[in-house]
Amino acid sequence: MSVAEMHGELIEFNERLHRLLMAKEALISQMRQELIDLRGPVPGDLSQTSEDQSLSDFEMAHCALINVWIPTVFLRGRAANAFHVYQVYIRIKDDEWNVYRRYAEFRALHIRLRTKFPLVNTFNFPPKKAIGNKDAKFVEERRKQLQEYLRSIMNKIIQTLPEFTSNPKKETLMHLLPFCVDVQPTGEPASKAQSKVVSKFSRLSRTHPRETRNPEPQSGDL
Repeated sequence: MSVAEMHGELIEFNERLHRLLMAKEALISQMRQELIDLRGPVPGDLSQTSEDQSLSDFEMAHCALINVWIPTVFLRGRAANAFHVYQVYIRIKDDEWNVYRRYAEFRALHIRLRTKFPLVNTFNFPPKKAIGNKDAKFVEERRKQLQEYLRSIMNKIIQTLPEFTSNPKKETLMHLLPFCVDVQPTGEPASKAQSKVVSKFSRLSRTHPRETRNPEPQSGDL
């Protein structure tokens, strides 16, 4: 075999190896993104591997990481009175809990936060939709958008507040953002549970009463 032939085979081998490595890196990146979407970001998840722009501030060593994601959506009520409830899972260090919120409550939170923090106006919040809001594809897309929105709130607003960075705990988050109060869906009413949390940001509090909710999905849920 001549030197030229050996050189040609070496180049071909290098090209095959490069393609295999690129395919492997793409697969790893895809799996990492799927893992982030499933369980939320944790320290070590590089922001550039995710399409979620709200992850860009996650690796801030001086801030405690708040994990938040919306794993499920389920339908409550019947016929014209039916509505979707979003399960919001939150984790701060060893504390983890669920809250259950309707789209209207997310929207009310967004309106209140905009008056307090102008940066919120730059966040992508899914608009209200009167027709077709029960469609499965629409509900799934809204779930993803609300999840990204909450991550932006937690990592670009809450984690920058001195009140939180000085005491990064579940109680601090609920104090700053009563939206995150873990009201028992089948227990005491939301108004009673929320009265135990006094927020210094009065405009961030939820003022309207909430109905009790069952966290278990019903048959036929989206």
